[in-house]
Amino acid sequence: MAVERAKPRRTLKAMLWPAAQVLVGFSAGLALAKTMSLPEEQIALIGTVITLVTWLADEAVTLPAKDTRLGAALHGTLRFLALVGFIMALQSLAALNGLTS
Repeated sequence: MAVERAKPRRTLKAMLWPAAQVLVGFSAGLALAKTMSLPEEQIALIGTVITLVTWLADEAVTLPAKDTRLGAALHGTLRFLALVGFIMALQSLAALNGLTS
């Protein structure tokens, strides 16, 4: 006869993690929405700075290894932020050169 084990209870930390992700996503969305109302020159500069800072943080700061859970999350977040900054800069520069409508 098999004995059933009780499921471990979720800790407060585990329950707050999704709420923290929602809060960070909402804040980032608001920041991007406010940024998009700026002139194209400033958006291009902000995108370039975001890309450079995230690249520098990835290269210069000692982060956890990429094969750990925390390291994978940090490296993935930094790469995503660099991509967002690059796209912001590229789109703004294209608009300044008249390549977009």
